[in-house]
Amino acid sequence: RRASRCPSCAFTYAGDTYHLIRAGLAGDDRRDIPSTVRDHPRVFATLTAPSFGPVHNRPDRGTCRCGTHHPATDPTLGTALDPKTYDYAGAVLFNNHAGDLWQRFTNRLRREIAARAGLTQRELKESARLSYGKVAEFQKRGALHFHAVIRLDGADGPDTPPPSWANVALLSDAIRAAAAHSYTSVSAPAAD
Repeated sequence: RRASRCPSCAFTYAGDTYHLIRAGLAGDDRRDIPSTVRDHPRVFATLTAPSFGPVHNRPDRGTCRCGTHHPATDPTLGTALDPKTYDYAGAVLFNNHAGDLWQRFTNRLRREIAARAGLTQRELKESARLSYGKVAEFQKRGALHFHAVIRLDGADGPDTPPPSWANVALLSDAIRAAAAHSYTSVSAPAAD
């Protein structure tokens, strides 16, 4: 839960997290997931878009950078403080490629997990399965971010225990490394 970065989401998804973990993962059509799945290493992660420039906000302490204490219903929340310097093209391209970025993140995450476990990717596939449920959501600034429950299961899924090397610390470290990895750059034609 990332209350400091995303207070509204943290509150909204706090209850959902409990149900996702208890039931296994969202979107899993299987209803016979054993209760032992709650003992598998799992992390509730929020992956946010980079900054495209400062926006009007409601900080926990003090006022917005513009000097105003915006009410929650203020329509300027999430809009650029300086529209001339805000990277609108970058924001649009990020949202447009968010699905590809998620796929690259999960592929990289498998590599990071394998490296930390001292395995090849093939050996990882033979000993563990990466399972996740995610939700994509727009922030007030218009950028997508993902909330995900990410879990390590045994090779055959939630019915099988994870390998002995699998733990929350390893998974958390791999998630941080995969999220920090530079995935791609996109060139956009110049625009007025």
